Amino acid sequence: MNDKKNFLSRMNVLLAIAISLIFIISSGALVLNQTQNSSNLLGHSATVTNYDVNFTESGLSNGTQWNVTLNNVSELSTSSEIVFSMQDGTYAYRIANVTGFTSSPQFGNITVSGINYNQAISFTALPPVNLAPVNLGTASNFAILAETAVTNTGTSSITGNIGLSPSAASYYAGFSQVMASNGQFSTSTYVTGNMYAANYANPTPSMLTTAVSDMHTAYTNAQGRTDPGYINLGAGNINGMTLVPGLYKWTSGLLIPNTVTLNGSSKSVWIFQVAGALTVGNGAKVILTGGALPQNIFWSVASKVSLGTGVQFSGNILSQTAITISTGASLNGRALAQTEVTLQGNKIVTPTSFTGPASLYNVIFTESGLTSGTSWNVTLGGVAKTSTSGTITFSEVNGSYSFSVAAKSTDRVLPSKGIIVVNGTPYYQAITFTGQNKSVYGVTFTETGLATGTVWDVTLNGTTSSSNNGTITFFEVNGTYNYKVNPVVNYAIKQTSGTAVVSGKNNVTSVQFKFIAYAIVFKETGLPSGMVWYINSTDMKNSNQISLSSYTMYLMNGSYSYSAHSSKNAYSASGGTFRVSGHNVTITVNFTPTQKKIGSSSNYDLYIIAAIIVVLAIIGSAAVWIFRKR
Repeated sequence: MNDKKNFLSRMNVLLAIAISLIFIISSGALVLNQTQNSSNLLGHSATVTNYDVNFTESGLSNGTQWNVTLNNVSELSTSSEIVFSMQDGTYAYRIANVTGFTSSPQFGNITVSGINYNQAISFTALPPVNLAPVNLGTASNFAILAETAVTNTGTSSITGNIGLSPSAASYYAGFSQVMASNGQFSTSTYVTGNMYAANYANPTPSMLTTAVSDMHTAYTNAQGRTDPGYINLGAGNINGMTLVPGLYKWTSGLLIPNTVTLNGSSKSVWIFQVAGALTVGNGAKVILTGGALPQNIFWSVASKVSLGTGVQFSGNILSQTAITISTGASLNGRALAQTEVTLQGNKIVTPTSFTGPASLYNVIFTESGLTSGTSWNVTLGGVAKTSTSGTITFSEVNGSYSFSVAAKSTDRVLPSKGIIVVNGTPYYQAITFTGQNKSVYGVTFTETGLATGTVWDVTLNGTTSSSNNGTITFFEVNGTYNYKVNPVVNYAIKQTSGTAVVSGKNNVTSVQFKFIAYAIVFKETGLPSGMVWYINSTDMKNSNQISLSSYTMYLMNGSYSYSAHSSKNAYSASGGTFRVSGHNVTITVNFTPTQKKIGSSSNYDLYIIAAIIVVLAIIGSAAVWIFRKR
C-alpha cells in the first residue's frame, strides 16, 4: 500500500514538473513571438530612419490653437510649430480652419526623402464679414416649395407649409391629403401646416406664382453675391472644417462626408455658392455653434442636392434642380427646389416655430414726376425690381433693409437711397423724380408721442410715405397740398388732416400722437365679504390681493384671456377671453364654492387611514403569535 502511495506521489511530482516545463516553453515562445511582431511593426527600426516633418505657422497671435492632419493623423498646437516623425514617402496634409483666418496653403502633398522636411503655413486675418441675408420673399412661407413634384415615401414629419407650382396637386405623392372646404389648400397627417397646389381655388394660384418667382429671385441673389472670402475651400471637400461667417464659392461640386461646423453669432450669415451638386454623406451633420441660426444659412446649389441617410442638416436649400432627402435624414430649414423634392421618411422643421404662414408686410415704393411708361427700379435688401408703372412692391418680414432707386432718365431722384424698417405694418416710401434744374422743397412732418420704433405714415397729395422715426419727408415743387395722417393702433391724433403750402422754402408740419389705453373692470360675485381674490390676464402677472368687489386694469386694443382664483382656493371661477376695441370693457367673474372631489382625502383622513392600518397590523401579529403557541 505504501509503495502504491509512493508511486502515485512520484507520478504527481513528475506531472507537476512536466506542466511547469510546458508553461515555461509556451511563455518563452510567446515572448519571442511578441518580440518578432514588435520588430515587424517597427519596420526593423535598426535599418529604417524616421525624419522630422516640421510645419511652421506665421500670422496667428500667441496661444491660438491650430491643427495639421498628415497622413490621416491630426496634431494640435498653440505654439508656432507642429512636428511629425515620418519615414521616406509621399504624404497628404490639410490645415484646419482657424476662426477669423485663412491659411496658405490649405492642403497639399509633401515628400520625405532622406532628410527632414519643413513646410511653412501662413495665416491671414479675414476682414470683418457683414453679409446681408438672402431675402426669400414669400418663399419663406414654405418648408418645401417645388415646381414639378413633391414625393413622400415613409412616415415623414413636415412642420410648415408645402407648395407646388406650376404643377397640379396630382404631382403630390405619398401624402394622402384631404381638401379643405374652401378648395384653397389641403392637409395631411404628415404635415403641420397646409399643402398648396397651382390648381387649387383662388387666391392660391397667384400666391404660388409669387412664391416661386421669389424663390428664383433668391437663388439668383445668392449665386450673384460677389467677393467671396473663400474659393474652392478644401478642393470641394469641407469635411471636419469649422467655417466662420461669410461668402463661400465652389466652381464645381461640394462634399460633406461626415461633419462641418458653422461657428458664429445669431446675427452671422453664411452663403454657399455651389456651381455643381451638393452631396452630404450618410450620417453627416451640420453643427451650429456660438449661437448660429439655420435661418441665416443659405445653400445655393446649381445642380442636385442629396442628403444621405440619417443626415442632420441645417439651412435654407436653394436648388436650381432637385432635392433628395434620404431615409431618416432631418432638415432644420427649408427645401426650395426649381424642379422636385423627394422625401423618404424625414423630419423637416422651418427655422422658427410654425404658427402659419410667416408674417410678411408690403414695402411699397411710389414714384411721382416720371413720364408715363418710363422705366425705373428699386433695389431693396439686395433684390432689384423694375417697373414702368407708378409703384414697386416688395414683401418682407420684420427687419431693417437698405434701398436705392434709379431710373432711365436724367432726373434727380429724391431720395435716391436710404434705410427702411419693417415693424409689423406695411411700409410706404415716396420717391420724387424731378429735372436737374427744377426747384424742389422738402415737406416734412414731425411726430411726438409715439413709442420709439412705431411705424406711422402720412398721405400727401395722394402719395403715402412711412417712417419708424420722428420725421417723414416728401419732395415737392411750389404749390398747396392736402395731407392726411393715417391712424396708428392705440394712439389718438390731435389733427388728422390739413394742407401744406410750399412757397420757395421747406415746409414743416407737427403731428401730435397720444397713447390710448382702455379701462377693463372685473366685477366678482359669489365670494364672502372680505375674501381675497386675484385676476391674471394675458401678458400680465397676477394682480395684487383684491379685497373689494371690483378690480380695474388698463389695456390697449387687442384680444386677451384671463383667469381668476380665490385665497386658499375655497372658491373657483372659470376664466375666459375678451377683446378691447376702442372702448372700456366690464367683465363679471362668477365664483362658486370649490366642491370636494369623490375619492379626495384631507390630511385628517390620511391620519385615520394610517391609524387603522397600524391597528390591523398589531392584531394580525398577535393572532399569529397565539396560533403558534397553541
